[in-house]
Amino acid sequence: MQTVFGLDFGSTYVNIVKQDEGLILREANLVSVKRAEDGYVLKCVGNESFKLLGKNFDNVMTFSPVGSGEIISPEYATILLKQLFESVQIKPSLFNHIKLVLLTPVGLNDNEKQKYIDLCNSVKIKDIILIPNVIASAIGENMNIGANSAKMIVDIGGGTIDSAVINLNHIICGSTLALGGRTLDSCIVEYIQRKYGVTIGLKTAQHLKEHIGSLYEGDSSSEEVSCINNSTKLVDTVVISAHDIFDATSFFLDEIVRIIETTISTLPSDIAVDVRRNGITITGGYSKMVGLEKYLRTRLKINILISDESSEAAQSGLIKLVNNATLLDQVALN
Repeated sequence: MQTVFGLDFGSTYVNIVKQDEGLILREANLVSVKRAEDGYVLKCVGNESFKLLGKNFDNVMTFSPVGSGEIISPEYATILLKQLFESVQIKPSLFNHIKLVLLTPVGLNDNEKQKYIDLCNSVKIKDIILIPNVIASAIGENMNIGANSAKMIVDIGGGTIDSAVINLNHIICGSTLALGGRTLDSCIVEYIQRKYGVTIGLKTAQHLKEHIGSLYEGDSSSEEVSCINNSTKLVDTVVISAHDIFDATSFFLDEIVRIIETTISTLPSDIAVDVRRNGITITGGYSKMVGLEKYLRTRLKINILISDESSEAAQSGLIKLVNNATLLDQVALN
């Protein structure tokens, strides 16, 4: 008898859920390799690799084999996936007895979808159902996607912005933009380097984004962080403000607004009316940015819906899908 698992192979984290058990693993989507005489050998994966991120080891390289919604390194994506399954006591001999519900970006072409299927096949998983992550996020947000009233959802993840208009369990239109939280971290590093003449790490940038990032005008939040002075090359400190984070990431907000406006402008009038009546649901890790709901509502003149659990919507929806065969069949057919 098959056991149903769910896999969300995101740009930042890999989540694995299991039928009747829920989330059984959440690990960083990272691989670390060590230089050897004849190439590279695996050092560690997942959260152990995250500990090495930003550390300057001459002979160790840490990277994500899946980024911006695409499989960058099939070889190391296979290694990562196999090791993560084995870490939750799923032995390779059992892989061919698994039904896997795999979340993917909404904008993939057939070739890109095939790469995800090939990845699962490489670890001997054959029964695979691809579901767009925006569908899972909508289900996780308890949206009635089967109703004959169009709804729009925008998922802002670590590597992509995915948007879709959904009606009768069907995606009327959808797109994926290769921008996400990791892009923001890099932009924060570059902005602080330009403005203050110091260098911070990506981990520090992520921390600042999550702890003092704000879209409210006049927000006086700030934090002192350690850095490297670019002139002296010595350890230094710098005080970063919420306004710095806003300036460094404002282009990203403009892209979110542009995606939504462009999508709505291409919809048939009846569908566009539905979307404006129902509002737009925002999910994903970036949905928790302080002030995002008000900022988008002001810019777009439309109701913006962000729940307390919006950052975990895809995971919640994936759990519902692996536990509800009828629901899974309905969305898989579309």
